[in-house]
Amino acid sequence: MQEQFTAQLAIKFTSQWNQLGKKERLEAVEAVAAIFKQYEDRVGLRGTYIVQGFQGHTDILFWMFSEHFDDIQNLQLEVRRSTLGAYIDTPHAFVGITKPFEFSEHPTSFAIGMTPRKYLCFYPFIRKPEYYLLPAWERKAVIGNHGEIGHEFVPDILTNGVYGFGLGDYEWLLTFETDKLSHLVDCVRKLRESKSRLYMQDEHPFIVGRYFDLKDGLLQYV
Repeated sequence: MQEQFTAQLAIKFTSQWNQLGKKERLEAVEAVAAIFKQYEDRVGLRGTYIVQGFQGHTDILFWMFSEHFDDIQNLQLEVRRSTLGAYIDTPHAFVGITKPFEFSEHPTSFAIGMTPRKYLCFYPFIRKPEYYLLPAWERKAVIGNHGEIGHEFVPDILTNGVYGFGLGDYEWLLTFETDKLSHLVDCVRKLRESKSRLYMQDEHPFIVGRYFDLKDGLLQYV
């Protein structure tokens, strides 16, 4: 598996954004679109997701990936230095890396070029210390039980799991993609029956959003 860094960047528009004239807002959007265009050969953009109505702390979630984290960071710095950057807060930012899973060879959907779905559900999580102290065979059984439940919802739901150890506050970053929110609800509810729940310590925030191309997504707030 080729290692790639991933980044989920959440932004929230400040109240001053709507005080700008529409012309100024359009120019700010065009500038950010140009920044992403400048980096498109180095940073992939899986999608721009509108979170309106799902959570109050986030307006837009950007999902990026790259072979080099410096490119992701430099892109984000340029966005912060742009006109738009003066009118946004970043309530959440997450970085992960793709690596082979201990008990599975399941690839991330974005890494193999699968088409993004209409909705995203992203959440980071931490497992309890007791999980890592289990013998390997028992951890494998726990994860196997979890995987069997999740497999019931393939191909209606695409899964993308990456490592976050040492790159932030969380150990794992998980993203579901689906065309129907009802499938998401059924899957997440069913996974609550997995034995792996006994070893879950924290899994917040849940960020759900609707897919847009970059410029179309930004224009929703113009």
